[in-house]
Amino acid sequence: MNSDFLSREQLEQRGFADLGDDVLLHSSCVIVGAERISIGSHVRIDPFCIISMSGQLQIGSRVHLSGHVAILGGSRIEIGDFAAVSHGAKILSSSDSFSAGCIAGPMVPEEFRRVMTEPVFIGRHAVIGANAVVLPGAIIGEGATIGALSLVKSLVEPWTVNAGIPSRGIGLRDRSGTLACEQLLVRMEIDGE
Repeated sequence: MNSDFLSREQLEQRGFADLGDDVLLHSSCVIVGAERISIGSHVRIDPFCIISMSGQLQIGSRVHLSGHVAILGGSRIEIGDFAAVSHGAKILSSSDSFSAGCIAGPMVPEEFRRVMTEPVFIGRHAVIGANAVVLPGAIIGEGATIGALSLVKSLVEPWTVNAGIPSRGIGLRDRSGTLACEQLLVRMEIDGE
């Protein structure tokens, strides 16, 4: 194993709520709230990711978080199996309101702030493009893709290709081909290949 990734013992010392097998977490990652984070099996979290949760985070199996990804928030975030989050993407389940006649920032007393906190759900086989931003309350359906530099604020239909600010559907993704690949992988694992 690459020594830049934490050993199983080091991972267990972090105190994650649940930890699957074959988890690669780079030593440069910042993790706050590990006791609220569950990670499935065959997951890789690349250098310089920041995960800071005061809500729950569920990362499924066979998920990849590329370098410089940030996952932050006070509400639940779920990332489904086989999902991929590309370089620099941000997933937020909490965000200060910047137009509500209040003061933004965690060092301001609550009575002077207005924070939007809503769960975020990212479906199985979803792909979040580089430097995309997913805001509180977003639901990204199974197999949906989000283009680089896009902004997601609401429901993204399953198996669609989306891009823009705010993101909008621009095409369809090959559902049957993706699910066929998943089935082939499962058969290969069962057969021990």
